[in-house]
Amino acid sequence: MSEEDWDTVTYLRKKPPKASQLRSQQAINAAQRQGLAIETTKKFNAATNKQHLTTLNTSKLDKETEQLHHETVGLDVGRLIQQGRQNKGLTQKDLATVGNLSLKKLLLC
Repeated sequence: MSEEDWDTVTYLRKKPPKASQLRSQQAINAAQRQGLAIETTKKFNAATNKQHLTTLNTSKLDKETEQLHHETVGLDVGRLIQQGRQNKGLTQKDLATVGNLSLKKLLLC
């Protein structure tokens, strides 16, 4: 009647290690001994308590010497689009639907 012991629990698998355990010095040394690749990176602005963070494009903006603005197309391109739309009998909403845009975005262009 030894099989009546319902309180015995058998675990067949170990729990996977937690992230903090994987970052420990002991785990890093074990990985180096096994010849595994170890990658160390630091997150951008990690562990800072800043409300207004700078963007990642600051170096790109520092290198820029000219005025920063979006390139625009001339009015003649807009007129060509308008004439093509009217020739096909499309409204602005239909054109936005065909172009997979919202009407607001189409009107901003």
